[in-house]
This record gives sequence, structure tokens and C-alpha cells, in this order.
Amino acid sequence: MPSTQTRRRFLAACGACGLGSFTGCLGFDGGHDAAADAAGDRIDWPTVGHDQANTNYVPDAPSIRGVTEVARFESGLNASQPVVVDGILYHIADTLRAIDVESGDDRWSVAPEEKQGNFWAAPTVRNGTVYLANGHQRVHAVDAETGEKRWTTEVDVGSYVTPTLGHDGETLFVGGEGHVSGLDTATGEVAWTHDLFGQVRNTLAYRRGVVYAVTEGGELYALDEYGDGYWRVDLPAKCQTPPTLAGRQVFVGTFDGSVHAVDTTRANIAWSTEVGGFAKGGIAVADGTVYADGGRKLHALDTDSGTKQWAFDVGTTGEHTPVVAGDTVFTTGKRLYALKPDGGFSNGAVRQETLRFSHPTGGYAGPMSVADGHVYVTARIGAEEGNQTTAVLVLDGA
Repeated sequence: MPSTQTRRRFLAACGACGLGSFTGCLGFDGGHDAAADAAGDRIDWPTVGHDQANTNYVPDAPSIRGVTEVARFESGLNASQPVVVDGILYHIADTLRAIDVESGDDRWSVAPEEKQGNFWAAPTVRNGTVYLANGHQRVHAVDAETGEKRWTTEVDVGSYVTPTLGHDGETLFVGGEGHVSGLDTATGEVAWTHDLFGQVRNTLAYRRGVVYAVTEGGELYALDEYGDGYWRVDLPAKCQTPPTLAGRQVFVGTFDGSVHAVDTTRANIAWSTEVGGFAKGGIAVADGTVYADGGRKLHALDTDSGTKQWAFDVGTTGEHTPVVAGDTVFTTGKRLYALKPDGGFSNGAVRQETLRFSHPTGGYAGPMSVADGHVYVTARIGAEEGNQTTAVLVLDGA
């Protein structure tokens, strides 16, 4: 466990300049769109959720008013959110494949170690290194150019946990069965481990020196980057949603069908809104609106109050993490859907002109991302049960 000294360093850093700095340590952002500050200016997709805050938001993405399929890559039955950096798709199937999107050629591939199971979670790519976990007590650092492993560390990590990087890129955070660990990115050495109540089933979040973890037992934790506990909030139900950060709020969904906003400065639930289903899918946040997957519908909620603004039926149940790219909200279901952020206009009880366009994917559409003006969608292909496969569709935006 971390020492008291690291805890004091954290509190001293927050208290050095008074309340303004304190809220800054907790992720407070000024301006009208705190999510844009958290998302940054990258227009590629280097990790699950797009960024360390899991905003699923690309503020500077170009406008897309239609798409044309230009490529597809089969992937067995796995369906993780596509990660794309410098024109390379880091594609999870039984192996991790680095695919040149333009040519369709494999640059390299990495297989799990013997008897260590398949890869399930997408990687994180930064500064020429690919960080990957396989859920069987292994975290790997791989050279993005050659596919050569730089190091492998044995540490318990959840099957669907994508490694999360700290701000300076020197520490890598992962969660597993009842704990969060911080690893040195240069060596892979485990710098610290902090015990939690319950299993971490999904990706962590990081913002301005604070690591956020959600456990399946229904607990939201905030830790400092040295591994010390800062606060814990009890959620009303089981949770498998990655935490999403914007301003001084953390947004999560729970199995009672609700989305919750947790105030990081007060460490309490600011509001809760029922969206139906298990609220398992990821959350996007952009320009004062939370976009949450309710199973069969995408819901748009006000970030300050949780008030429902509008909803859109995606035509099927499942996990459909929304993505906001520029001036368009994307979601999936029976098709790929591109929606207006304001939900169109209301004509009494009916909301009209919500949809910009939709695109068939040949089957159920799941996790997606938007990178460099392209839309990447995972789709389950094949009508017969037991004879289905999953492919990543590359759609050229126009």
C-alpha cells in the first residue's frame, strides 16, 4: 500500500493555491464544454473511450453527412471498440493485429502466451507503444512499429480492461479482482496496488492526477496517482460501465437501469436518471449533454440536472456505446445511426428530424469509433445462430 507521504504530497498539491487548485486536482474545468477539455484535440482514436476520461468525444472531427464502406476486416466473435492511430487499426481478434487501413495489409500480429486465453480488450496506443492486457494476469507493452514485445508483467487484470495512461505517460493503470495497480511504463514494474471492494470489470479513467475505478460490487473509487485512496461512493446497484469524466462530474450507469452523476468535489451522487435496461454500455459526454445507452434507446441527458432531453430507438437490445464526433452523435443497433446533438425539434409528443443519416451494416452493429474522418463499426455478420462472425467495417465519411 502507498505510504502516508504520498497522500500528503497529493493533498499539499491540491491545497497549495486554495480552493481553485483543489477543484483542479479533482478534474474541474472551466468553459462551456468541459468535455472538450477532457477529450483533447486528437482526431484519431488511441484508446477505448477515445481519451483518458472516456468521453467518447472527438470535438475537432470533420462533419460527416454520409458514409461509404471501403474495407472490412473479420474478427471471429470479438467486438471491442476499434482503436486507430496513424492509419493503423489495432484490431482485437484471437490475436492483436496491426492493420494498415489504406492497404488492408497486416503490419504484424501478437498472440497471447500459451494457455493465457484470448485478448478481449482493446489496447491503448501512445508514443510508439501499444499497451495491452489479456485478462489472464498479463499486461504487455508492444513496439507499435515492429510488434516486438518490450515487456510483459504478471498482474491480475480484468478481461475487458483497457490499460489507462497517466498524463505524463510514465504510469499505466489497470484494474482486476479487487484492486487497481499502477505500472511503470518503461519497465512494466508494478509500482503500487490498492485494494478495492469488488472486481473491476472495465476500463478505468484518469484526469489531472486522479484515477477513477468502478467495481462490479457497485463502488466508485477515486485514487491519487500514487495509489492512495481519496474517496469512495456507494452506487445503488451493480456496475460494469467505464466511468466518464467531464468537469467535476463522473458519469456511470448501473444495473438498476439508471445513469448517475457523481460530484467529485463533494463525493456524492448529484443526480440519477432512469434510462432502462442495464445501462451497461459506455457513456459519451459533449457540450453539456450526457449520451447514455439504455439498452434499446440512446438517451440524451442534461449534465447539470440529469433531465431527459430526448431519446432515440436503435431497434434492438445490446450494448451501444455512443460516440460524438464534431457535430454528430453516432450510435449503433440494427444499423449505424448519425443523429443531431439537439435531437431535432419537438412537435408536441413527437420529435422530428433527429436522424442525419443511417447506414446498414449487414447485421447487428456494436462498438464503434471515429478516427480521421472514417467511421469504424463492429458488426455481427450472418443470420444463422452458431454461424456468425464479427467484422470491423471501415466507412469513409463524406
